[in-house]
Amino acid sequence: MRVNILKIKTHLYFFIISVLFLSICSCGYELVRERGIYGGEIKSVYVPVFKNMTYEPHISQHFTDSFTRHLLSIGILEVNKRDAETYIEGVLKSIKIVPSSLDKNGVVIEKSVTMDVDIALYKKDGNLIKKWSLSDSQSYRVDNLNYAEYNKKEAISTISERIARRFTASILTEY
Repeated sequence: MRVNILKIKTHLYFFIISVLFLSICSCGYELVRERGIYGGEIKSVYVPVFKNMTYEPHISQHFTDSFTRHLLSIGILEVNKRDAETYIEGVLKSIKIVPSSLDKNGVVIEKSVTMDVDIALYKKDGNLIKKWSLSDSQSYRVDNLNYAEYNKKEAISTISERIARRFTASILTEY
């Protein structure tokens, strides 16, 4: 019986020492206490319509909507608030559409669209905080001409979602 009590005490001491060791040596990570990014310095952002420097009409709205939606989804920023502390300037630099797949007769059945986007985060007074250049591509089907234009718009929408997600992830990892 005395041996069992000694084993229990030994295990209890080991457990207490392990808990103390782990609490002392932990990484110090804590949950965000306040809203905002960059140490709480930025709590609101305005997202104006992106500038479209390409010949593809109406694509800037896809990007503006995607960025607004993703910034709202992180839940730590107020988006499009009057008198926001910062604003995003997005420029759609280029779009390239090239054939990517052919059928056995040499007819294009799939194309790939690639987009380059510059994003800059500015303070309210116009001082640059940080600039990003992001690029992404997506393939889409063109074998049915009735759906080719729709498929292209969907591919552009997919690209805008992915770029917005990458941007949001980058500002979260940097704050």
